[in-house]
Amino acid sequence: MDQGLLMKNPDILKEKLQESIHNLGEATRNKDWSSLEALDSEARQAIEEALDNGSAPSEEVKRLLQDLQMLYQEMISACQLERDHIQEQLMASRRRQEAIDNYQQSDKSRG
Repeated sequence: MDQGLLMKNPDILKEKLQESIHNLGEATRNKDWSSLEALDSEARQAIEEALDNGSAPSEEVKRLLQDLQMLYQEMISACQLERDHIQEQLMASRRRQEAIDNYQQSDKSRG
């Protein structure tokens, strides 16, 4: 988007930030990990525009940026929890496979 347009219309910038907050929050709540990468890029672009628009951000834009920062912290926590859950599942699966392999080996040695 044209930087001049953003400078003339800060409402567009606020809308982009609000949309980013909404979309990232929805994707995080729905565990839509595949969408987060694209949404993250859009949010980062909105953040850059907010910080590079030629003047100090308004109080509302500052609040939206703080909301976005808190959302990113929530996203990181959610991703870490999901990673830990998947790691636990993987370890359990490996233990089951080892038990199956050990049983099959012991069965072969008896037969």
